[in-house]
Amino acid sequence: MLCGPDCCASHALVTGPEPAGGANANNTFCANAWNSDDSGYQCLSVGDDQQSFAAMSHWTSDSTKVKSYPHVKLGSPQLPVSFQSIRNFNVMVEWELGLSSSRTGKQSDFAVDAASLTKTRTVANVALDIWADVDPHLASNEEEARIEIMVWPGVMGTVQPLEWGDGTSPWQATIGDDHFTLFQGSGPRGQNVLSWMPNTNKTLFDHDVTPLVRYLWENKLVPRDAHVGTVSLGMESFYSTDPITFSAHNLSLAINSGASSWKGQPGVGWSKILLGGAVAGLVGHVLL
Repeated sequence: MLCGPDCCASHALVTGPEPAGGANANNTFCANAWNSDDSGYQCLSVGDDQQSFAAMSHWTSDSTKVKSYPHVKLGSPQLPVSFQSIRNFNVMVEWELGLSSSRTGKQSDFAVDAASLTKTRTVANVALDIWADVDPHLASNEEEARIEIMVWPGVMGTVQPLEWGDGTSPWQATIGDDHFTLFQGSGPRGQNVLSWMPNTNKTLFDHDVTPLVRYLWENKLVPRDAHVGTVSLGMESFYSTDPITFSAHNLSLAINSGASSWKGQPGVGWSKILLGGAVAGLVGHVLL
């Protein structure tokens, strides 16, 4: 279990097809309580099924400020990869969120405990976070990348993407039966933040998100010659009156850039490590 104000642990374990050339990819599990304060705490556990992790958080100060982003960051030999060369960008995760005290540990039911989260005034969102830049070297550094593409499979409480306004936007896209609305704003570093919001929470998120990325450069919202550098998935935690637990299972990401492809399912055995020190290059998102 990984606990502390700023926590990160790296693991070089890849399952699924071996990356092209036999190279290893490093998957990084981060508690990333980057904006923590004395009001609470967070812990991260990485599952021995090699496809899961869980984060317990409890923050009781300002509900408008994100405190942490527990997540898994995928390392792939396909990254960085140019927007225009991406053929498939498949993401799958089954996730649940509820009170820590009511967790059963079962992986058969993936749901949002809406009643309990409302009672505890929980503010949080589940986010797929894709960093990009015209410069492929900058794209691989979250502190310097100038484009941040977010897809939100889940929203709880009052959290909203940048430039939410009245909740309407002219930018719309559909993948399968799921409809997404795009909001664009400027992040704390001045990065271009583009947030795709589904029409409802998706506790099973299984999509090729290539159309969402392609939509951006086809509509000149981002440069068409930009590169994806890093990809992560986790929960942004803002506030709750009681401890909450986010868990993600059966997580996989597969990138196909035409000439080659790679699929990774991140995971390590259960770890009990006390972590200290900030994770290099991670910048949080203040979504108001």
